[in-house]
Amino acid sequence: KILQSEYEEQVNFLLKTKDKFSDTQRAIKQIHELRKQLNTLNGRMGKDMPKEIKTASDSIQKKITRVEEALYQTKAKSGQDVLNYPIRLNDKLANLYTVASSGYAAPSKQSKEVYDVLVTKIDAQLEILKRVKENDVKDFNALLKQKDVPVIFVK
Repeated sequence: KILQSEYEEQVNFLLKTKDKFSDTQRAIKQIHELRKQLNTLNGRMGKDMPKEIKTASDSIQKKITRVEEALYQTKAKSGQDVLNYPIRLNDKLANLYTVASSGYAAPSKQSKEVYDVLVTKIDAQLEILKRVKENDVKDFNALLKQKDVPVIFVK
């Protein structure tokens, strides 16, 4: 028989795990959107892109790719690919949720420890992404303005 306190502990653990998973997925979507915008700009400017802008764009791309690859397995395209490519932090967190939601009991000591390890790693990546958005993207936009890069391109 499950105690009310164990049930509440399980629910609270599952809710905070779900919330961290949502934060992780939101970051992955932001990375995809940022990459899409950079690629669109690169495609519109082509060979006419000033070297400083190309360098800054490439730097942002590298930083967000490292974050993305820590959070999400970008190489897995089919169910069989998980055999060839290791799962990343978002999948590990999702698996932890599955383990913690099986049955009706408070999360185990091991589940709590795994959560703490995963959240520490995820938060480190989210902080890197935050700095890229606050610093690199801000500097990139200032550079575009300084170089008088048009918002609308007509070729």
